[in-house]
Amino acid sequence: MKEIYYIVGSLEVGGAERHLSQVLPALKAKGFDIKIIVLSNKALLAPIFEKAGIPVFIAPDIDFLPKIMRRPLSLFISIVRLVTSFFKNRTAVRHTFLPEAYLLTAFAARLSFFKGVLIMSRRSLNNYQQRRFVLGKLEKIFHRFTTFALGNSNAVIQQLYEEGFSKEKVHLIYNGIKTSLFQNLPPKLELRNVLGLDSESLIFVIVANLIPYKGHIDLLNAFAIISHKLPENWQLLCVGKDSGILSGLKIKARDLGIENHVRFLGSRTDIALLQSASDIGILCSHEEGFSNAILEAMAVGLPMVVTNVGGNAEAVQDKVTGLVVESKNPEHLSEALLTLSLSPEQRKIYGEAGKKRIYQNFTLSQCVEQYENFYKKLKK
Repeated sequence: MKEIYYIVGSLEVGGAERHLSQVLPALKAKGFDIKIIVLSNKALLAPIFEKAGIPVFIAPDIDFLPKIMRRPLSLFISIVRLVTSFFKNRTAVRHTFLPEAYLLTAFAARLSFFKGVLIMSRRSLNNYQQRRFVLGKLEKIFHRFTTFALGNSNAVIQQLYEEGFSKEKVHLIYNGIKTSLFQNLPPKLELRNVLGLDSESLIFVIVANLIPYKGHIDLLNAFAIISHKLPENWQLLCVGKDSGILSGLKIKARDLGIENHVRFLGSRTDIALLQSASDIGILCSHEEGFSNAILEAMAVGLPMVVTNVGGNAEAVQDKVTGLVVESKNPEHLSEALLTLSLSPEQRKIYGEAGKKRIYQNFTLSQCVEQYENFYKKLKK
């Protein structure tokens, strides 16, 4: 197998980065020759790859420079590093993750007259193209020089077709999770005691960074609608890094009169324990590719309430493993939350069905096998 260079913007704790931190060591163990080029100096997850014997090439640190200089210089350095990489190795496969890495790599490939294999992995819907119109147009131009495009949901795959990729160039590889992390967890009551949660509370959990498109405002509005119908001691756990909207969410919860029921926990490393200690899982995004947070919640047996965007409804089967509702609609969201809140038996049925679905369709080993088969076809 030829070398595979994975090119990413950073190795911080995001969905794509966590995905790579599980998939690439598994591929390395199967004999694949893997290297990673990081286009920034943000590489918190680098030790995971290095421990697996995967070299990680990180960009120089320019944070000491004035902020106005960092962005243009960072882009320039990235292009120089990528062009140099292309000239040093003309035969290695290049596999990019996330839009910025794809755009810079495709541009560098044109500058260096690279005619080898260039792969783009799309991990989300293309809504970002509407927000950045010029970059969206540029991305579609580069598609003509891209060998293959991988998507992680049928919703993403359909958009790739619409952007001009032929069916022969597009492949679907669903996310998979390491199910061993969600097995043999302590009983719910024991977990609640350890985590400082009320043993009698009805607990909802959402695992999503605090970004506007994750729909936290919709969620707070939904709970305000049904708060008087819920058990008196209900709790909403919001797990995820603040991107700048935390203070506004706290004010919103206070204005809605539900601030005592909402806990913002920030980034956590004990997500599996928090999910297992909860009763209902939620993801109310306005856009999504395919969420690992949903898979992880289902793996511990949580019934899910999710919005019908991206691959959410491909993971959660409506009225089988949870409830799927319209996006940006707090009223519909509140109805679904209330339905599950008032039916412990239905929560149990959905939760057990969801766990079974994970083991049948969305394990890490299944995901790695799909990547392995894809790369072996390249070799042929």
